[in-house]
Amino acid sequence: MSTDNSMPKQTMLAALLTEYRMPLEIKTVPRPVPKHDEVLVKIEASGVCFTDVHIWRGDHAAPDPLPLIMGHEGVGTVVALGSASGRLKIGDRVGIGYVFGACGHCKECLTGGENYCGEFDATGFNVSGCFAEYVCMRHEWANPIPDGIDAIEAAPLMCAGAAAYSSFKKTSVQPGETLAIFGLGGLGQYAVQIAKLCGVRVIAVDISPDKLNTAKELGADEVVHADEQAGAAIKALGGADGCVNFAPVGATWPLMLAACNPRAKIVLTAVPADQMAFYAHEVIERGLQVIGSSASNRQEMNEILALADGGKVKGIINPRPFNKINDALSDLIDGTVEGRSVLTFD
Repeated sequence: MSTDNSMPKQTMLAALLTEYRMPLEIKTVPRPVPKHDEVLVKIEASGVCFTDVHIWRGDHAAPDPLPLIMGHEGVGTVVALGSASGRLKIGDRVGIGYVFGACGHCKECLTGGENYCGEFDATGFNVSGCFAEYVCMRHEWANPIPDGIDAIEAAPLMCAGAAAYSSFKKTSVQPGETLAIFGLGGLGQYAVQIAKLCGVRVIAVDISPDKLNTAKELGADEVVHADEQAGAAIKALGGADGCVNFAPVGATWPLMLAACNPRAKIVLTAVPADQMAFYAHEVIERGLQVIGSSASNRQEMNEILALADGGKVKGIINPRPFNKINDALSDLIDGTVEGRSVLTFD
């Protein structure tokens, strides 16, 4: 293993999930050592995602016994290399996303669906994540960060931005058609910008007047309050040729069904805790399609980074020092965060 001559001591600070639904504990732990196909990254910034909330609550219980280091929106600098480090070298800026690695040879991996591989491991879930000063990642899954994007701006692109981009692509909406975006947190805000770049008419939907105002500022053509009449209001605006849901609640489901034009695609990205139900004719008679979208592949991540590097996509970022990680999680749970929270490391 080769290392940077300025490598610090062999320990690091990490935020540990030691018990579900309890505050994370910031402790000093041994610094990881990269395996032969990994690199060690010194984290500069780490985004906080609602998937972290699901893991923290135990909605998605970790496969291994606790403690766990969560976090999957990291950006930092390579400081040590395994014996098979590939194209990376010490000093490279890289991003760490949700997919830690996949098998690389199944149908999904070979056709751009690596994030759906049956053997894929998730950063901050199956393996230690980015809520720490250092993290190991597989070198072929490292995403080079363009020089024009700082770490705080880049971190949420590793999951939120890439997931929004992947979800948008799955709607298949074309220039001039209408996309209804439900949920205007960080993912929804990215999706508004992406859709407008592609010449799509955007209807933004949320319960928060402030988030609706932000969506307007980001380019949304219309905004609709997410009450029981939202579906009818969207139909009155011409209906939606595609819908994408970034709100982690089941209440958006009937609204999307009501909003859709014939042959529209509904893309589900957020994960509500409650069950969603529908009558078959609601989907069949209009030829609707319902598509799940989880994370992104590496090409989609590179594409959203290129858009951000060109200044065409910007996040609304709330920087927080690493020691305020529990406050960042609480604000995300309470829905009081405008945009994305990003932890910074001194």
